[in-house]
Amino acid sequence: MITYISKKGMQDFVAFDLETTGFGAPARITEIGAVKVRCGEITERFDTLVNPGMPIPAGITALTGITNAMVADAPYIHEALPVFFAFTEGLPLVAHNARFDCGFIQREMERQDLEREFCVADTLSLARKTWKLPCYKLGFLTDYFLIAQEEAHRAWCDAEATAKLYLMMC
Repeated sequence: MITYISKKGMQDFVAFDLETTGFGAPARITEIGAVKVRCGEITERFDTLVNPGMPIPAGITALTGITNAMVADAPYIHEALPVFFAFTEGLPLVAHNARFDCGFIQREMERQDLEREFCVADTLSLARKTWKLPCYKLGFLTDYFLIAQEEAHRAWCDAEATAKLYLMMC
């Protein structure tokens, strides 16, 4: 079960991001990236490509840089998800546009008959409540607040940017 929270000020959490084969329900996860934050500092990183069991559309490859060849030998989601859950160690989660990422996590949990409870703070919702800006996309916010991003639209990079954005809001 996923509970969405509107909480600023957490100093211990896991910021995460997913890359997927598309945007609707039939799409599958291609990458999970996360950073663990303790006492307001990034202390650990997690990243894994995921074999989606379906072809990655060319448009998604153009956006993320993730190719079919890159995920061919990657673990399937039933292998990757428990490792991600272990990384979170029961910490609250933070994501940008959390409903998108959590929707994929929830669907995979249902497919695998897994039960787990999460509290998730959404930096998209928090940014809308905190600032009056023309756009709230992660790329816009990182540019606006000068948060360095090595490779946008890669899960590990977006997770780190999300953590920094969340800490800035605190």
